[in-house]
Amino acid sequence: MASLHKVIIICTLCFSYNLLGQEKVTGRPDSSQVQIHIELEEVEALAGLPADLGTVSLKPLLTITARDISSAPATSLEDLLEYMPQVDIRHRGKHGTQADLTIQGGTFDQSMVLLNGINLSDPQTGHFHLNLPVDLSSVHQVEVTTGSASRRFGTHAFSGALNLVTRPADSTFFTSGLRYGQHNFYKAFFNSNIGGQYVSTIASVSTSGSDGYRENTDFRNTHAYIHSSFKPGRFRADLMLGLNHREFGANAFYTPAFKDQYEETTTGLTALKMVLHRPRSRLTLNTYLKINRDHFLLDRNDPSFYVNDHLTRVSGLDLNGQVSTIAGITHSGLQFRSEQINSTSLGEPLGPDHFIHYRDEIIFTNGHVRNQINWNINHSLEGKWVALSGGILVHLNSDLGLQPYFLPGIEFGLKLPGSLRFFTSINRSMRLPTFTDLYYQGPSNVGNPDLVPENATTAELGINWKGIRLQTGMNGFYRHGREMIDWIWMEDEKWHTLNLTRVDAAGGDVHLTYTGGSTTDRGSLLDKVNLSYTFTHLTKVSDDVISRYLLDNLRHKVMLATDLRLMPKFFMSLRMVYQDRNGSYLKYDAGTGQSTQAPYDPFLVLDMKLAYSIGRVTLFLEATNLLDVTYNDIGNVIQPGRWIMAGIEIR
Repeated sequence: MASLHKVIIICTLCFSYNLLGQEKVTGRPDSSQVQIHIELEEVEALAGLPADLGTVSLKPLLTITARDISSAPATSLEDLLEYMPQVDIRHRGKHGTQADLTIQGGTFDQSMVLLNGINLSDPQTGHFHLNLPVDLSSVHQVEVTTGSASRRFGTHAFSGALNLVTRPADSTFFTSGLRYGQHNFYKAFFNSNIGGQYVSTIASVSTSGSDGYRENTDFRNTHAYIHSSFKPGRFRADLMLGLNHREFGANAFYTPAFKDQYEETTTGLTALKMVLHRPRSRLTLNTYLKINRDHFLLDRNDPSFYVNDHLTRVSGLDLNGQVSTIAGITHSGLQFRSEQINSTSLGEPLGPDHFIHYRDEIIFTNGHVRNQINWNINHSLEGKWVALSGGILVHLNSDLGLQPYFLPGIEFGLKLPGSLRFFTSINRSMRLPTFTDLYYQGPSNVGNPDLVPENATTAELGINWKGIRLQTGMNGFYRHGREMIDWIWMEDEKWHTLNLTRVDAAGGDVHLTYTGGSTTDRGSLLDKVNLSYTFTHLTKVSDDVISRYLLDNLRHKVMLATDLRLMPKFFMSLRMVYQDRNGSYLKYDAGTGQSTQAPYDPFLVLDMKLAYSIGRVTLFLEATNLLDVTYNDIGNVIQPGRWIMAGIEIR
């Protein structure tokens, strides 16, 4: 990224304005310093990157760079995303065990997750959206767009989208690291980048685990990933292969009545992306296959008591084209996606003659397949002071009888005097229920095969200002939701999935960034201060409704990030997050076995990282939840207190 020259290398989510950028520096990047900027300069699309979808939007893009990732006191993507405005991470287990991603007051099922532009959203449940085969140490950049992006990326982008970018470099280098801390936590990783003029490859492997911070919260995670780029001339091909395995004690994850729950998930990915560039056009072809296996035990000490096994296959073929003319940039795409599940419980009964013997002890008796086709066309035109972007997505789905759904949208941008930038947009979105929403039957959950898609109209506006060292802005949204899907507590003391007639959301964020000095200014103590406040208000269908997910959004979120250079090679990063959540949960009393409704208590968490660099070696000390606060993001799942670890990274 070279934002000082008004040029940005566009990755999966391409925008005419971006919110968070990186200063241009000389020499080797300082991995102990966070670079968070609000950047609203005009941009120019550069060819040749694997994540480029060729779409342009006027809405802000939140970006976390590799330098930000290295600086933050985070060991997983889930932990890192906690520090972003308008993003709500609801943890069940820390350090990459399991967490739900929600964007702009939505639910975890309403956010799209991509890897280099490949849609990896899980049709079984949004709980698995972040089960990605990429360790945080090998991520080049994280991109988040808030609000409806359905007309550009598909129906999964109901309230926002997240994209992980991995990028093989032309140089050759190796990186490794080791962490160890309380609760016998460990993490080790090794990354290699073999660069060349025509072929570059990154390969990474990582493993982490812990004995747990309380009973039955132990976990083991493994990632393996290869991304190889072949780039002769105007043609580029990217091959991605990945594997992610997680196994963990799931104390109170799904029901507090069974503290010995256990789960294993394994995710495999194969994807090929091919891009052909011309001076005024680009053609992209993506094909991918993602397989996810989920194994759940209600009691790990008695596996035969209750067990669920699911095998989900997602495959897709995307063809996208872009043409630039004097009238602007026109992008059109055609995507085919097939979602299939074989399960011991999810889907329609297969019948004895169609049972699938997955293993000797596992027989899939249920299953479902749904196919979808998306066609979109979008056009953008940008002048000296005014920019306009609009388009439509047409969605066809076999579960809906191939009845077409039309999702239009339009965006308007204005460059005002004094480095002010203004944008406004209105977009339609819809989302199909997941297989869990439709079919899950458990001790405390009842799915609903008669659910219909949820849909919404979202209006957004924002204004941003950029100075030499100070940058600030505010953004707001209003989402008019219909047939919204949620799990509701009923009189039979079970959670049932229902379409709620109307749920509207309104909110936004205010952000301010102050840059104290350049990345080479060794005399500057204060490198960066980043402050943001996010607020969201949701209408409630009824005061008597006990919602499990939809109405439990963050009402207030305050994030303060400070990066200090204590000595020329000694750095401190502080992250403070305050959260105040709407809604309530059923607080479980293990002694009586009864549950009573309780509100979510607000809390403040402080994380810290100290790092000292010696040549190519960095020594660091991290502490999360430094104030040892007791809190919960989801129901009865109590989060860990103070967690201290130390580590070393070598490049």
